Amino acid sequence: MRRNFQIVLSVISTLLLININATGQPLPGKLDGKWEVSRLKGELNFEFSVKDKDQKGSSSFSESVRESDLSGFKNGRDISFSLKKRGGEIVMTGDIESGEGSGTFVYEPDETFVKEIAKEGFQGLKPEILLMFTLKDLDAGYIRGIRNLGYKDLSESNLIALAALGVTVDYIREIQKSGFSNLAISKIIGFKALGIDPEYIAKMEKLFGSDLSAEDITSFAALKIDEQYATAMYKSGYKLSGNELVTFKAMGITPEYVREMSDAGFEGMSNNAIVQFRAQNISPDYIKEVKSMGLKEDLTPDLIIRLKIFKIDKEYSNELRNAGYPDLPADKLVEFKIFKIDRAFIEKAAKFIGSRPTPEKLIELRIAEGNGMQQ
Repeated sequence: MRRNFQIVLSVISTLLLININATGQPLPGKLDGKWEVSRLKGELNFEFSVKDKDQKGSSSFSESVRESDLSGFKNGRDISFSLKKRGGEIVMTGDIESGEGSGTFVYEPDETFVKEIAKEGFQGLKPEILLMFTLKDLDAGYIRGIRNLGYKDLSESNLIALAALGVTVDYIREIQKSGFSNLAISKIIGFKALGIDPEYIAKMEKLFGSDLSAEDITSFAALKIDEQYATAMYKSGYKLSGNELVTFKAMGITPEYVREMSDAGFEGMSNNAIVQFRAQNISPDYIKEVKSMGLKEDLTPDLIIRLKIFKIDKEYSNELRNAGYPDLPADKLVEFKIFKIDRAFIEKAAKFIGSRPTPEKLIELRIAEGNGMQQ
């Protein structure tokens, strides 16, 4: 009986050893999922998708592969071919026609690869993460390379983000040489996600000076600010600082919009005025409408902005004109709109006092409406 018990323990120990690596971590098992492939610019673009364990979601990875890197790839139905890399082997089965097709795959991580990654402090990674690392040719040397650039406390989430975006050690080194030697790894990830490279940084510094911060560069890239836009705005009469250019681009101010406002009679507006115009969506048609209202005041940018803020248009002006108030100044139009004075209220007020009230009296009655004026 004792011998049988020892045999059982021996079997269990053997099974455990098979699934435990040198770091004491369980080795990941095989991963299966689906694949699709299409030809793109002379390469094969694969997309691998894996269902989550709860079957409620999925993960997907895309990677371009040279046909010469595949073993057994050919046209046909129910064919089997494979992609072998340092991180493991992906065996695919399915249908291929003219280099395009779909099917299922099984990925088996390479044991040595897993151990090396684990030695760098990244243990127990999910098989789908190892699959992505394999597709991106990421290995322990990559991790060490990043740490040698100053990122000693590299987290798993940051490593995954770097791999997913294809951030290379050379990319980080070049960004550091461009004046961002102490850039946090999260900022590096943001730079790459926005397509910021040393060439873009150099162009922006040429436009705005060499003291640009990472936040400045990020804002420019996020809004797709380039030399063409900056030059076009300069030619439109606006020599803008970096922050002003960000504001203009964020508001959607273009040389075409500047020209439209100029043609409508508002040439050479201040930076703040044209930003307010755009914020209020003031168009040439609205300016034309205000001009047709017959206001006695000069139509300054500030006046146009006030009228637009309070939604004063030709229809409202005509309503008051037809109610017996044809020559109201702009300020009084704004007051009337604030106090919601319309034709119906004017008629009610006139009936209440027995005559047509003055504009000031109308406002007074509106304020006091709830305190004695009968419906």
